[in-house]
Amino acid sequence: MFGVPNYNNLGDQAVAYAEKAFFKRVFPEITYIEILESQTDEAIKELVPLLRDSDMIGYTGGGNIGNVYLDHEEPRRKVFSTFVNNKTISFPQSVNFEDTEQGQEELRKSREAYNKNPNLTLVARESQSLDYFKKHFDVNVLYTSDIVASLQPEPSNGERDGVLFIMRQDSEKVINTKLIEKLSYKLNNVGDEVEQTDTVLPFKASDSNADTAANLDEVRISERGWLIERKLEEIKASEAVVTDRLHGMIFCVLTKTPCLVFDNSYGKASASYYNWFEDLDYIQHTTEKDPDKLAPMIEGLKGYEHSHLYDFSHAYDDLIDLIKK
Repeated sequence: MFGVPNYNNLGDQAVAYAEKAFFKRVFPEITYIEILESQTDEAIKELVPLLRDSDMIGYTGGGNIGNVYLDHEEPRRKVFSTFVNNKTISFPQSVNFEDTEQGQEELRKSREAYNKNPNLTLVARESQSLDYFKKHFDVNVLYTSDIVASLQPEPSNGERDGVLFIMRQDSEKVINTKLIEKLSYKLNNVGDEVEQTDTVLPFKASDSNADTAANLDEVRISERGWLIERKLEEIKASEAVVTDRLHGMIFCVLTKTPCLVFDNSYGKASASYYNWFEDLDYIQHTTEKDPDKLAPMIEGLKGYEHSHLYDFSHAYDDLIDLIKK
């Protein structure tokens, strides 16, 4: 599995964690080897003379196919265009090549690299990415839920209190900071304790060298499990969550935490909601921007009773069949 993150985005860490858990649960007989994204060049050099035709290549899922995160896209191109004789699977992803000159040039480069591999399958985690892959790439395409939805955390039996905001602070952010401030103020006025957090860890190194302080450590594979559990416990302790992060929403799905979802810049959060989570009464998407209307929506969400977790296991049947072939 190439592209494994060692940076501080807990959504991406959860993807890698869930992928490994998926293979352990469904394919325990397969030897699963993780290769950090930073090890891509070295690993390619070592693996090319060693691989058998029966070995499979994976590339970790997430939301970074496109021109916005080229530090992730460029290693992916190298892997796809190198291991052309091996079954190659890009695990559930979202795609965003911007409709700009730069975005379209990067799309051309990715098309060229991806299309070199006749054994490549792109797995889309929502319908807009599925349509985009089919339109722009001459490779096999599958459709599943985000792999993090396959996790099965321990249920919460503790008390819940307050409202937790899990909001982006990056280029995909579209929700105005003043809106969040006004909404927090209104919730405080009706007696809710409001806390702010994110799925990006401030005490770990980021995926952007320019933003990484010299004294911050990378996220090690051995510690990602407890870091994810730490975030899930924070969510489990909340009466409701407000988020514009896809994995903020999925963490709420897993923990049965009422959640109000805003979109990100290119629609992956809303697309995933309507594709996979719309039937869950405790998860709601909104385009509302009026704090006076949003506050009652959040208060109403807190009252939902939900006695069971939705079973997403069949969402991965096509992926399982592909691996078995």
